[in-house]
Amino acid sequence: MGFPLDHQTPEAWVALVEREPERLLEDHAHCELKAASSAHALIAKNPERTELVRDLANIAIEELEHFKVVVTELEARGGSLGEQTENLYAATLHRRSAESRESLVLDRLVIAHLIEARSLERFHLLAEHSADDRLRELFAELLPSEAAHQGFYAKAARSLFGRTRADARIACLRQLEGEIVAALPFSYTVHSGMVGAPERGQGER
Repeated sequence: MGFPLDHQTPEAWVALVEREPERLLEDHAHCELKAASSAHALIAKNPERTELVRDLANIAIEELEHFKVVVTELEARGGSLGEQTENLYAATLHRRSAESRESLVLDRLVIAHLIEARSLERFHLLAEHSADDRLRELFAELLPSEAAHQGFYAKAARSLFGRTRADARIACLRQLEGEIVAALPFSYTVHSGMVGAPERGQGER
């Protein structure tokens, strides 16, 4: 499976992040909530675009359904949902994209596309390579929706702003996203980097 990303996550990320599945799932649950909030924000900025509003509402509902699925799995493992914290990956992407921003709506659509694409890549890695049977099943179940969402946001950007302008911005922010991911520190989260990651075998239970 190919992904519209400049930086590819190494397979070794899976073996590291699955050492703390409850922390990974807690972060994932919060990511689903933030994805729903992003869809709500785009609705608020584009209330006159009836078709877009309808599609975004469906995405927001689906993200909340995924949130419930992930929280159920988290609680089944004895974990619980803690307070939401900043997603360093998304926050950095939003902040640094503002340096060359011409349209907030265009950037929100493109950033949503890139975040969904990165999530899709990570879900695919977990579905293919996790040693945890339930994690493999869970992330495999979410793959089709994630693929549809990343495609939707790119299509919406092209529809609203024209293919030439949208594709130029996608290419620009895609490069930026790759640079950000490559420099992120490792953590037990969906969008972590590999900088400072523990050596293989270190800290294993």
